[in-house]
Amino acid sequence: MQFRKLLNLLLICFILVLFNGCYLIKQGIYLIRYNSRARPFEAILKDPDTEEKIRSFLKLAQEIRAFAIDSVGLVKNDNYSRMVEINNDYIAVFVSAAQKLSFEQYKWCFPVLGCIPYKGFFELEDAKKEAGKLSGKGYDVDISTVDAFSTLGFFSDPLYSYMADYKVFSLASLIIHEQTHATIYLKGQAQFNEELATYIGNKGALEFIKGKYGEDSEEYRNAICASRDRQAYGSIMKKLVKDLDQIYQSNESPESKMEKKQQTINAFRQNIKNNYDSIFETSNYRNLGNMKINNASLAVWMTYTFDVDLFEQLYRKKGSSLRDLMDYIGTFKKHKGDPKVHIREFIDKRA
Repeated sequence: MQFRKLLNLLLICFILVLFNGCYLIKQGIYLIRYNSRARPFEAILKDPDTEEKIRSFLKLAQEIRAFAIDSVGLVKNDNYSRMVEINNDYIAVFVSAAQKLSFEQYKWCFPVLGCIPYKGFFELEDAKKEAGKLSGKGYDVDISTVDAFSTLGFFSDPLYSYMADYKVFSLASLIIHEQTHATIYLKGQAQFNEELATYIGNKGALEFIKGKYGEDSEEYRNAICASRDRQAYGSIMKKLVKDLDQIYQSNESPESKMEKKQQTINAFRQNIKNNYDSIFETSNYRNLGNMKINNASLAVWMTYTFDVDLFEQLYRKKGSSLRDLMDYIGTFKKHKGDPKVHIREFIDKRA
């Protein structure tokens, strides 16, 4: 086991040096540093000094991981069998950018990953520098923290101590989301990869909670309320994107488009503030009316969730079985072209 980990580290270092330097090397050093601090769950659970909160967290994570493998059909590996003690409440910072008058995203290209519409950093100041460069070039820019990401099998991804504060749905959706990436990742298909992982993460979390606590449990009722709120959030965000896109596609001057863009975003914020309780059931989106909204942040949202309804249709066509859905998606490793085209053809043939 230790020899295999060493080989992985050497492979990562070789790739980083081979494919251009400073950025990848610096982030790789942070990644290796975190990975080297990860302790196996078994060792933490056997430690008499481990607090009960952490014990409960790790045991729950083990159940979720087993569910992801056995019931969802995700890959069985060493992911989420270790934990890193960390003082932050996030692990990395992502930068994204888009045109000011369209949702066309700026993309970074990397080995293995292909071209993706975000760039990750372990240091906030590094992310701010990158964002400043892009802002200076005239892009809308967004900086957001992330609590986990997948290394796609190069490392065994750990959990982090701050996750002990997560509610069961958040923890389950996170683990299943990232393990979906570890199971299948199509190079150059960032939106498909993220939408699939978002759908499987959320649907899998609901099924895990239902199985563990029961349909009549408070945990499941809360998860269903949160699920309805995600749907409501998706609906209002799609409308905002549609309204803005109509402005961008118009024949008006750039100056007029910029003015109407800001007016539309301001009206969206005010509507959330005035009507929050009639739109949402939970407090999960309470800060939405005050959040920074621009084309970069909206494009990121679209990357993760814009077309998740397609996967719900596929789920139903596959007999409401996540395992069967993932088995079907696994065949895409051999396909070329847009994977969503294959899904839509499959759904239409069986409509």
